Amino acid sequence: MARTRKSFSESGTCTIIKQIMDKYKLIQQQISENLSIINFGPFGEGVSDEWITKAQNRLNVVFPPSYIWWLKNYSGGEILGDEIFSIYEMDFDNVIGGDIVYRNELDRKNERANKNELIIQETDFAEVYFLDLNQVDEDGENPVYNKTTGQKFADDFLDFLKKKIEEK
Repeated sequence: MARTRKSFSESGTCTIIKQIMDKYKLIQQQISENLSIINFGPFGEGVSDEWITKAQNRLNVVFPPSYIWWLKNYSGGEILGDEIFSIYEMDFDNVIGGDIVYRNELDRKNERANKNELIIQETDFAEVYFLDLNQVDEDGENPVYNKTTGQKFADDFLDFLKKKIEEK
């Protein structure tokens, strides 16, 4: 039986996919090992594709793949009592609280954010974190900035989760 060889691009693509999958597995493990400081929904019981699409359309943005993965798998929740904004799956005109659409529309209206900043968390210490939608890497990911300090906080949403967990 003859062996076939993958072309360089197929091999490279497989490596990249494996690296991405490993990153998701690692954050899932980190979440499960830190449930004393994390209050997310049960894994696999997240937000529907329909509501994710509605939220993106309403805000006129594209969520990065890692944020979509988190929404679809955990729905939403808190780390150390600070909510990470999610989608409540309620009418956007009537929802309040930590719904990503509500918070971002409110922050845009009050000129606390612009259309290229997707606010994902405001802590009890008034630290505001956002995805910089102007910067998109080859995987469709956006870096996370601390609006309060103006400094880059994380390379992407998964890195944001990792760093917030490690703040314990």
